[in-house]
Amino acid sequence: MNIAIASTFHPYRGGIAAFNDRLAETLISSGHKVSCYNWSRQYPSILFPGEAQTLAGHPTPKRSQAPLDSINPRTWKKTADKILEGNGVDLLLLPFWHASLAPALKGVAKRVKRLSPNTKVVALMHNASSHDGSSVDKWLTKRFLKKIDSCITLCDAVKDGVHALAPGLDCNVLFHPLYDHYQAATEKSAARKNLNLPQDAKVALFFGLIRPYKGLDILLKAINDVDQNTNLLIAGECYGSFSKYADIISQSGIESRVFLIKKFVAEDELPDIFGASDFIVLPYLKATQSGVVATSIHYNLPIIASEVGDLSKSIKIGVTGDLVEPGNHLALAASINSWTCSNKSEKEVSEAYDLVRQEKSWESFVEKLINLYKV
Repeated sequence: MNIAIASTFHPYRGGIAAFNDRLAETLISSGHKVSCYNWSRQYPSILFPGEAQTLAGHPTPKRSQAPLDSINPRTWKKTADKILEGNGVDLLLLPFWHASLAPALKGVAKRVKRLSPNTKVVALMHNASSHDGSSVDKWLTKRFLKKIDSCITLCDAVKDGVHALAPGLDCNVLFHPLYDHYQAATEKSAARKNLNLPQDAKVALFFGLIRPYKGLDILLKAINDVDQNTNLLIAGECYGSFSKYADIISQSGIESRVFLIKKFVAEDELPDIFGASDFIVLPYLKATQSGVVATSIHYNLPIIASEVGDLSKSIKIGVTGDLVEPGNHLALAASINSWTCSNKSEKEVSEAYDLVRQEKSWESFVEKLINLYKV
């Protein structure tokens, strides 16, 4: 098939760019022609709360390399025209995760369908609307969904959200493939030495962007009720002020057990961070699916998570982790204490994850996607 993808790719940072890079790579290796259309401007700076949108040392792509500008309608038209150059496109994929990008994606979809009615325009919906989204976000998402032929979601929760906004839209549920390109984990004692973590303690990991819906405050409250030999490593950039989390740490008296890597984490730092940790905690207040789960499975790291969204489908309770009631710090503390006492073998966790890896490979994802929309 001749496939176009208009979305975010390298050198933009984050899980969506990594997802799209790996998707395009697998489609190409499966014999399809793939053209990728990146952003010359992704989020306007006023809407982006982080430190940078691109990876360190990489400037924002120039318009000649990345035709799409989220706030310039002329580029939406030009991008659509560029997509349809040559022999036409069988399938246009529009990954969606944030409503601020909906007008641009809608503009591209509308023009492509007008000029090439036979092109299948499909949204790959990571979220049904923005995390912490407003009514405006939902309105923008609805307008975008009206201009596509079909959509793919990575879990049932997002499909339900899509149908709440666009009841009649064709929607197919696949899964979040597991990342397989990261470097191997560093041996635990060496990783802890590299990160200045204690060698003889249990280390729980909170990883990824720090945003209100991810429940870090719940986890910090739980640490106060967790065995004193369990430490917490927080690795990720905070969107907004970290002050409320710092207040909990200081008021709870857990400063000596909390270690911070308070910045965006590059891929080459993952081997130390995941190698040093005994398990990861996802205390999310709400969720759909999670790229952090995919990364944790890659590193054979057990997962203790809130029972929200699709998180439960990747966790075998008592073997690869546990599920707890969202927002309940006492239940979370009890689960962490239970897990640290269970002494699960790394071999048992790895064997359980091997089955998940077989089911959720990129090759399987691409095969299912193509079967849905093949000409």
